[in-house]
Amino acid sequence: MSAISFPSQIAGGPTVRRAYARSVDVDVIFDERYWYPDDGSIVWLSGYQVVDEDGAYVARDAPQLAARGLRVASVAGAARHHAGALQAADVAPGRPLELRRDPANEHDPNAIAIYAAGGEQIGWVPREVAAELAPELDGGEPWSALSLRESRRSPRDPRTGVTMLLARAPAIELNVRQV
Repeated sequence: MSAISFPSQIAGGPTVRRAYARSVDVDVIFDERYWYPDDGSIVWLSGYQVVDEDGAYVARDAPQLAARGLRVASVAGAARHHAGALQAADVAPGRPLELRRDPANEHDPNAIAIYAAGGEQIGWVPREVAAELAPELDGGEPWSALSLRESRRSPRDPRTGVTMLLARAPAIELNVRQV
């Protein structure tokens, strides 16, 4: 995504405003599978995985994601504090999420709450990611989010977590590729 800068006259002095593309396009594939973490548990993952132009999986901390203004992160506090809201259809993979700054949060002045499209809070942007995004959101930079994938104990059990895709753009468009 590219930003176009142009000068503007606001409140007595020249400033620079940026116009952003309406959305960022992200190539993904749909995947469902069991995952076996090192702690011996079993987790069912269902949803989208970011891929590169060759169809290879792109890791959540890959430099090419950051270069495009993209972040992949788990929703913090979802199962523990917002388990009921986590079950809403509006939290399913591919659904948009809303980011809301909460600078008055007593635990973290960089706090960013995450809401489902239906209006219920489902959790928080992780503290270390929020520390990077909060100044940009406060400065008027557009950031958007969507539910990328969900985790459950099995395909029939309730959601226990959500991984989100964050983008420095007003919206995210998923280009679902066939495997």
